[in-house]
Formats: sequence, structure tokens, C-alpha cells
Amino acid sequence: MPPTQKLSYRLITALEGADRLWKERTAELRPGELACRSGCFGCCVGLFAIGLPEALALRHAVAELPAGARAAVLSRATRAVEQSAATFPGDAAAGLLDPERSDADEGAWFLAARGTPCPALELPSGRCAVYAARPTTCRTYGLALRTGGETLVPVCELNFPAASAERVLDTAIEARNLTAVDQELVEVAAAAGLPAGVETTIAHALVGSAFPVLERGIR
Repeated sequence: MPPTQKLSYRLITALEGADRLWKERTAELRPGELACRSGCFGCCVGLFAIGLPEALALRHAVAELPAGARAAVLSRATRAVEQSAATFPGDAAAGLLDPERSDADEGAWFLAARGTPCPALELPSGRCAVYAARPTTCRTYGLALRTGGETLVPVCELNFPAASAERVLDTAIEARNLTAVDQELVEVAAAAGLPAGVETTIAHALVGSAFPVLERGIR
């Protein structure tokens, strides 16, 4: 098995820890609280930051798609990159976000890209073309993410209709419970020689000029 393929396998195994955490939390929910289901893709619209290890896992997953599906994903990724280039807080051609980007710059980019579908989103089915390799954010979104009594990521607006704020917070995923997943990703990045603290997006990871160079560096 080539080194990059071994890396991808290790990454996906680590990311599956987030799936287990999701299943544990949702198993405790009451009927009608969770709207998440196959074909629901509201959370698949908009760009967001992911780590470089997650980016490499996605690249390998896309590379393994049938030619037609792969071309469609890459075409959508190219379009998303072009549409967001004006506000991208980093090097859009390389596909790397600036680690020193300001909150204001990130906010402007986020707003400009809020209607951009993920390139892995297949329509009209609403399915993810690389579901097994999706990032941690995709695996945990829907429930809120919290640290203690503070909400870090809000709950999906389709979930918990008419529930109290206390109920939503009570059902949230505790950020520290993702530590094992985060630590594994950090270790993979270090072992692969990937630069620390650098992020990208799903779209930029697939067509950014930096990524073939990164992959050659770990062969």
C-alpha cells in the first residue's frame, strides 16, 4: 500500500471516532428532536476551514471515484474556488488559508461563500460523494458543539424544534470529547511533515496548487 494511501486509511479511521461520538449523543435524543437524515443537505452549503490531514483524505477519496463522478466533483470545486477568490483570506490559488487571518476577513469570506454548495454534494439526491472521508465538522454538525456551558457551534436550525436553550445545550457534543480525534490528526500531520496550523477548505483542497506538492513530500 503506497504511503499516501496508508495515510488516508489512518485518517479515516481517526475521523470515525467523531461518528461514534455522534451516535452516542443522538441515541439519547427524544423522538422528533433530530431532523438529520439521508438527503438533507442544508449543512452542505457554504465553505469552512478544515485541516490539511482531512484535506489529503478527501483528495484520495475523490481520486478513487469513477471518472465521471470525479470530474463533476472537481468541476464544482473549481467553480467554488473561483467564486470565493475575491474574499478568500489566504492564498486562493494554493488553497491555503492564512493562519493569521483576522476575524473580520474570515467573516467577510464566510458571508460571501454562504450560498456555495460543497463540491462533494450530489444533487438532487443530496448525497455526499466522499461520505466515508468527510471532515470532522461534517460528522458532528447538527448537534451543537460546546465547551462546558458555552456554545462553540450552534445547533442546526432544523433540529430541536421549540426546545429550550437548556435542552439544546444539554444534548450538545462536548468539545473535549473530540480530543482523541484531534490528537490523532495532529500526529498524522506531524508524521507526514505537513505544516502545523495551516487550513484549507474542501473545495480548495481538491484543486489548490499546494496539495500535489504536499503529497509528493510524503511519498
